Amino acid sequence: MQIIKFIVVGGLAALVHLSSLWLMVNFLALDPVIANALAFIGAFIVSFTGQSLWTFNHKSHDHNTALRYLMIQLLCSFILNQALYTLLVLYTPLHYMAASFIVLVTIPVITFTLSKYWAFR
Repeated sequence: MQIIKFIVVGGLAALVHLSSLWLMVNFLALDPVIANALAFIGAFIVSFTGQSLWTFNHKSHDHNTALRYLMIQLLCSFILNQALYTLLVLYTPLHYMAASFIVLVTIPVITFTLSKYWAFR
C-alpha cells in the first residue's frame, strides 16, 4: 500500500512539475532548463507534504525529517533531474516536455528507497 501512496503523491508532484514547466515556457517565455529548476520547487512542496503526511504517515514533522527529505530531493531528484533533463534537451531531438516526462519516471525508485529508509525512518 505504501508504494501505491508514493506513486500517487509522486504522480501529483510530477503533474505540478510538468504543468508549471509548460506554463513557464509557453506563457512566461522562460528557458526550459531554468523553468525546470523553478518547477521543481512547487513539486517539492507537494511531494514533501504528501509523502510526509500520507505515504509515510510521519507523525513528527521536525526539522531533521524535512532536512533529510530536502537532501534526498536536492541530491537525487533535483541534481539527477536537472542533469539528465539538460542532457536530453541539449543533445537529443526530444521535445522539452517529453524529456521532462522521461526524467520524472526514472528517478522515483531512488527517492522512494531513500525516503523510506532514511528521511522518514
